[in-house]
This record gives sequence, structure tokens and C-alpha cells, in this order.
Amino acid sequence: MPAASLLLLALAPTAATANVEVAQVQTQTPPEDEAVAVLPDIVVTGQQRGVALGGQEPIVSYDTTQLQAFGATNIGELVTLLEAQTRSARGGSPVFLVNGRRISGFREIRGIPPEAIERFDILPEETALSYGYSANQRVVNIVLKADFRSLTASVNVSRSEQGGRTTTQSENNILRIEGSDRWSLDINGQTSNPLYETERDIDRTGTNVLFDRVGNVTGLNGAQIDPALSALAGSAVTVAGVPASAAGGAPSLSDFVATAGVARADDLNAYRTLLPQSDEASIAGTYKHDLNDSVGLTLSGSLEDSSSFSYLGLPGVTLTLPSSSGFSPFANDVLLYRYVDRPDALSRSVDTRTAELGGVLDGYLGDWRWTATGEYTRTETKTSTGRGVDDDALQAAIEAGDPSVNPFGDIDGLVGDALRDTARSVSQTAEAEFVLNGTAWELPAGDLTSTFKVGAEHQSLDSESVRSGAASERSQSRDQGNFQANFDLPIANKDRGVLPVLGDLSANLNLQYDELSDFGGVHEIGAGLNWSPWERLSLSANYSDEGKAPTIQQLNDPFVSTPNTPVFDFATGQTVEITQITGGDPNLKAEDSRILKLGVNWQPFSERDLRLNLAYTRTETDNEISSFPAITPDLEAALPERFTRDDDGNLLSIDARPLNFAKREQQDVQWGFNFSRAFGAPNPAAAAGRGRGGGPGAGGPPPGGPRRATADRAPAAPAALAVLAAPGCAAVADRPCSPDRGCSTCR
Repeated sequence: MPAASLLLLALAPTAATANVEVAQVQTQTPPEDEAVAVLPDIVVTGQQRGVALGGQEPIVSYDTTQLQAFGATNIGELVTLLEAQTRSARGGSPVFLVNGRRISGFREIRGIPPEAIERFDILPEETALSYGYSANQRVVNIVLKADFRSLTASVNVSRSEQGGRTTTQSENNILRIEGSDRWSLDINGQTSNPLYETERDIDRTGTNVLFDRVGNVTGLNGAQIDPALSALAGSAVTVAGVPASAAGGAPSLSDFVATAGVARADDLNAYRTLLPQSDEASIAGTYKHDLNDSVGLTLSGSLEDSSSFSYLGLPGVTLTLPSSSGFSPFANDVLLYRYVDRPDALSRSVDTRTAELGGVLDGYLGDWRWTATGEYTRTETKTSTGRGVDDDALQAAIEAGDPSVNPFGDIDGLVGDALRDTARSVSQTAEAEFVLNGTAWELPAGDLTSTFKVGAEHQSLDSESVRSGAASERSQSRDQGNFQANFDLPIANKDRGVLPVLGDLSANLNLQYDELSDFGGVHEIGAGLNWSPWERLSLSANYSDEGKAPTIQQLNDPFVSTPNTPVFDFATGQTVEITQITGGDPNLKAEDSRILKLGVNWQPFSERDLRLNLAYTRTETDNEISSFPAITPDLEAALPERFTRDDDGNLLSIDARPLNFAKREQQDVQWGFNFSRAFGAPNPAAAAGRGRGGGPGAGGPPPGGPRRATADRAPAAPAALAVLAAPGCAAVADRPCSPDRGCSTCR
């Protein structure tokens, strides 16, 4: 009897799923008179590689081919392009995982090219709880290919259609992935030249600013400059532009007739930058290695240096020109307003240096996954702001009647730079966390899984500043301890026959408490339901009550004064230039938020990559911490202490430090769809690399559920099962394998 055999081959772990292929090694057509035995269908269950914990269906999932369609050069660009999908309606930035595991920071993956990604899953906020994060962040799980090498270098030059500013950016990355080992190096740089107001035709003529390089004169306290000038002009003259001829010698009264009542305003936009000159350089590296079959280690670090330089306009001087001066044709004392051609005296420079070092250890205690993370960050920022020029010596020379000092002439060399305002801050953060996730009990509807996190953090902020020659120092530190617990309770399970009429239903409960040394305790409690009444439709409802303390920067950032900041003053209906004060406010209170979220995720067709999602979020916040809002009359009436005006009601300065709002209510509706369809001639090699279930909207059971492969009916023969797996794999050793077992086969 002819021999026939079947070989069931489990592909190597580089596939996107535990794919199963049935290959008929040898077949011969049996004689018609021989009996034919038929093999039953072969059902093999498998687990997608790198699936995130929590059992949540992805909102959307992209495979390698789909990611390449975005045209991004690295993960940093890709995340920017997908911001609308990764951003949570609750306001939190996304959490990033690699192969279903926590990472040491975004710097670890920022420069990785999309070609190295096997699958890119965007999961709902509830998944973040399984990793010890808060439920206001979506989760991005990036599954990398098991074997990949690349060297990428890119240079991007961008320039506005209107000109004026050119940005040159260079990004370079080396990446090596060999099974469970991975290392990468990123070297990046960027430079941009300044963009000036004059390059965008900004018009400041309506700001009532009297300064000009040539100059303007006014009467004292709004009075006439000189009755004789008013008589020559035919009306009362309170302001007049200085004639250009005055720079060469004493002008006559008639020289001012042509400019009577008209102020010069030719230099209001001179040396004002809309965007500063900026330079950045950074280097980052990552090394990942498995210490043994169950413990992995990741180390990463980065250094970044950035600087910016901006001009805040020309410095102005206000001089009193006495009637007795040989250069004054007026019968009364007048005020002379002039710009001095020394732009560096009113400029700002900011230098920032940041160093980061992080590490991750993760492994298993039985079937419980543990993760230990640690990170240290140091940021030093130096700010120097010009305060203009010191005109005391010039004013004294004018009052003394010095014939060599023409107040209408070149005065640039007759004034000195005023003392600059400076600020320096050093922020340091050291934190460590330990997360434990696993199955607490086996219930009829499934496993009751739980996640526990304990963490500690130390922050310090030391700042020193000099304003108008007065020095001040502030130092503040914060020690924080936190505990978080999350429980996922299955209630109904259709496959297990537990309340099958309900479909799949589960509940979750999460608790968190933070104790801050400088602020006391804040807590968070939340609960939710996840319901899938039938396949490809998921509904969720979640409610949380969250406390949030102000950051140490919001409390203790140094005061920084920015002169010549243009704002619209509603009280006078004019655009004026003021001094804006920024920094921290030590009197901020903790905010408390109550958040309700309802979500729907639906895949209408099983055979099409179409997925629809909808999320409604309602947030009520007491004592919300916010940056200073837009200026309105109501705001000034509510916070008069934040506004400074002179006796004539002119706005001089605004204190724009953060503040607490008594109450804030917000409702958001976030919706979207994802549709993908291949077109053109099929590529068998690419199709083989994509594997099964990698695309968005892939139907079937949830992560961890069975994947089925059915063999064609064939003549009876002995069947051999060969599994290609890593040494030490549980499947080879004939012992139970957890769905997220840490060996490289399942990874």
C-alpha cells in the first residue's frame, strides 16, 4: 500500500501569528479498489505574537504593508501622523509598548523605521490599567519583526512658501534585531533661522507706540507741545514727528509743522521675531537582551541640547528735553521718544540641556508577569532676557546742556545696556515602579486577572532668577509614593457557555492612591463594563473619579518677565505692549475630575478591513489647573490682581502664571473609521510576510482566542507533528505554556 504522510509545520516565531500550514509531502492516487480513510479536520490553537495584556480588541491595527503607505521615516513621524487615533479624549498622551511589554521611554523607539514593525495596534484606555498606567491614555503596542537590520539616514529641508524661515533636519538610526536581542542608536540634529515680523507684513501702526529711530515729541502730561507750534499748524499739537534734518543740528519750530499731529511709526516691527533662531542636537541609544529564558533587560539613555535666540524689538528711551536746551525750539519742556539701534539689548536666549537614563527588567514568577522600571532625568534651563538700555547718563548730559550731545542725533553710543534678567532652573526626577500582572482566580466565565503597581518618585526643582537687579532663589522637592490595583472580572462568556445570551461581558475596577510629601494625598477610583453582544461589536462604559496635584514646575518655576509683549486691551480697545510675567504659582490647589466614557467599536463585515469607532466623554473638573487664558474684561474683573495699570489706566503688565478654575465641564465626541484594501497585482512574498490577523478589523476571536487551520481531506496515513521552536520552549518541553510566556518563540 503506498505510503503517504502529512507534516504539520508550525512556522518560526517571526510570523505575525502562530500560523499553521499543512503540506502534503508525498501523495499518490490510490487504486480505486483500495479503501480510503479520511483524516478529521485538524484544529490548532495559537497566540498572536506580542499581544497586549487585558484582552481588549484593538481600535485599529496596521501591518507592515499598511504602515509603509503612510510614508513615515521613523516611529516618531508615524505617531505624529496617527495622532488623531492615538490621542485619548480624556487628554492623556499614549502609552507605548513593544511586543506587549513596557519600555523605558519613547526615546527607545523614536528612531525605529516602520519597515521593522510587524504590527501596530492602537488599543483603548482600559488596556493601560493592565500595565499600571492611568485610564486616560490609549495604548500603542508595537510588535517588531524578530530579525531585522537597518541603517537609515535622512535630511529634510523645509521652507515656507512665503519664505523667511528654513528648517534643516537630519535623522540617523542604526537598528539591529536578532530574536530577543535588540540595540539601536539615534543621532539627530535640527536648525532653523529666525522669522521676523517684517517678513510677514505685521502692522503695528495702530498700537499707539510713540517710539521711532528718528523720534517723536509730545507735551508733558498730554498737553500741547508749544502754543506757537499749534498756531503754525492751525490746531492744537500734542504729538509731532522729529524732522530728519534735526540729526544734523538744532531744528527750528517751523521744521515740526510738516509732522505736527503725526507720529512717526517706521520702526515698530524692527528686530521682532515671530519664531526664534533655534538649534537642537541629540543622541540616544538602546540595548535589550534576555538574561535567561524568563528575565529580560533593557537599558536606554539620551542626551539633548537645544538653544534659541529671539529679538523682542528695539530698546526705547524716553528723554525729557528742557526748553532751555540749545537743541529745543519749544517754549515748554517736552518728552522725546526714540528707539536706539541696539537690538541685542532687548533680546532673549534660552539654552536647555536634558539627560535621561532608563532601564527595564521584566520576567515571570510562575504565570505572573512582573516588570521593574527605573528612570532618571535631569533638565537644566538658562534664560537671559534683555531689559533695554540705561539712559541715565544721556539724560544727565541733556539736562546739563552739553553742546556735544544732540538728543535728535546718533545716541547709540551714549547709552549702556541695562542689567539683563536671568533665570536658571535645574529639574531632576528619579522614579522606580514595580508592576505585577497575572491570574488571581479561575472563574466559570474566565480568568479574574489583576494588576498591582507600587512606585516611588523623587523630584527636585532648584531655580534662581534676577529681575531688575533683584536676585531670588527658590528650591522645592517632592517625594511621591503610589499604589495602584486593577481587577478584570469576567461575567459572561459565550464560548464557555456562561450566560451565552449576553455574549461576552466583563467588568473592571481600578484603585490608585498617591501620597505627595509637599501636597498630601490624592486618589483615583474607577470602574467599567466591556460588552460584546456578538462578534465584531464591542461596547464599553467607564467612570472614574481622579485627583491630580499640580506639578512641581507649576508650583516652583522661576519668574520670567518678557517685555514688549503685544496684547489687545479690551478696556481701551487698543493693542498695547506690556511686560508678561510667567513662572510657577506656589498657591495652586489640587484638581478633582469626574469622567464618564462610553465607547463603541464595530466591524460591520467579517471579510472587509473596515472598522468604525465612536467614543463619548464627559468631564467635570473642580479647581482645574490651567495656563492663563485669553484676556477679556470679565477675566480682569475676576482677577484684578493679575493686571497692572498706571494712573491713566494704561495696561503695563500681566501676571500670566497658571491658576485654578473653580469648575470646568467638557463633552467630547471622538469618532473615526479605518478602511484598508489591497489593490494592484498581489505579491506572494509580501502576503506571506504579513501573516494572518495583522490588518485592521481582523475578525475572529479576541486576542488569545483560538486560531483555526483546517487540512484538506487526504488519504489515510501516519501524521507527524514538527514544531520549530526556541530551546527551552514550553511546547517542546511538554509543559503548560502561558499565553504571554516570555521565551522568544511566543514573543
